[in-house]
Amino acid sequence: MKLIIGAMHEELQDSIAFYNLSKVENEKFTIYKNEEIMFCITGIGLVNAAAQLSYILSKYDIDSIINIGTSGGCDKELKQGDVLIIDKVYNSVADATAFGYAYGQVPRMPKYYETSKEDITNTINKAKIKNIASSDIFIHSTEQVENFINKIEDNISVLDMECFAYAQTAYLFKKEFSVIKIVSDVIGEKNTNNVQFNDFIKIAGKEILEILKKIL
Repeated sequence: MKLIIGAMHEELQDSIAFYNLSKVENEKFTIYKNEEIMFCITGIGLVNAAAQLSYILSKYDIDSIINIGTSGGCDKELKQGDVLIIDKVYNSVADATAFGYAYGQVPRMPKYYETSKEDITNTINKAKIKNIASSDIFIHSTEQVENFINKIEDNISVLDMECFAYAQTAYLFKKEFSVIKIVSDVIGEKNTNNVQFNDFIKIAGKEILEILKKIL
């Protein structure tokens, strides 16, 4: 069974309705499923993301995981509405450099997590391939980008508060993991952020459904 996982109901509600998924009653978390696919809405934050994905992978027979949703951009080459396939997933606040680890690397774990993207890349031809960084900080200013993101020894284009937790959990459970993000806004680029987030997320939900139609 494929698992589609994301942070916010608004991002996935159109897809849940289209695939006629039923909410799994008496569950600890927000889970919808049919015979072939499962959706989980974890809420925001690394702990929520890791706890709920771990629970699902321990209880259900999941073959592969797709994280899909919106993310803020910190790359001036991006614009609102761009569809991205994520290559590498980083932690933007882990700092064990005193012990010889790279900035963003959790001790005794990989420096980053590389996603399974070949099949998705072949299906979604116009998507850009970029890297993402996650933390429990809502990064929304150029000063925060300088303080946290630019310390990573790689180019980071988008930011969220869940993806790293999904990626590390998938790694620990040895599950195939893919990530698709839609850029909600770009930090410091007012002229590219034409639609306010509350309105944009409705547009993004419809785009997410069209993407899932292609890859599921």
